Amino acid sequence: MTATEWWNRARYRLYAPVYDVLARPFERGRRRAIKRLDLQPGDRILLVGSGTGMDLEYVPDGVEVAAIDVTPAMVRRTEHRGERLGLDVDARVGDARSLPFADDSFDAVLLHLILSVVPDPEDVVAETARVLAPDGRVSIYDKFVPEGTDPSLLRRALNPAARVLFADLTRRLEPMVAGTDLELGTREPFLGGVYLVTVARPGESSGGDRPAGARRATI
Repeated sequence: MTATEWWNRARYRLYAPVYDVLARPFERGRRRAIKRLDLQPGDRILLVGSGTGMDLEYVPDGVEVAAIDVTPAMVRRTEHRGERLGLDVDARVGDARSLPFADDSFDAVLLHLILSVVPDPEDVVAETARVLAPDGRVSIYDKFVPEGTDPSLLRRALNPAARVLFADLTRRLEPMVAGTDLELGTREPFLGGVYLVTVARPGESSGGDRPAGARRATI
């Protein structure tokens, strides 16, 4: 385990009791992101980096839910939230870079407030593409540098402290998906454009198959 991996687990164990309060300002974006998925009864979804399971508040009835997080304290809170909401959640402790699920398992995968946090976000997206059904969709909600721009002076100034406390403010989404067959849809800015909501889908030209050269992580 690297120092970064150890610190991610340690800090989110500390944050777990107060995470809902800290993350409350991002609820509108979370709700909007899930609405854009157009989830239907019978859909099977995966929450990657589930945290305390705040996404569960916006999941419609009849949807099957699995969740994974690297921090046991967060997984326990996801389970408790699912019980309170009457949802049967398959919540597991695990690494988003090596998902314990078979290929093509999910109709939708949620990557909410995780890609700016984890080491090797490209591997997380590759694993997401692997477990996603050929006609599935991926909800992405996080803080990214807008496409075609450089990180602002403010982002660069805040980033050393931000990386220690919660996330990297200088990451770009486009390189994370470039090695997969996922195609990004319309990008909707939130909180002054610092945060982004979008839905990615497997490219139509792939016919459900991964294109040559696409990253396909294994477990």
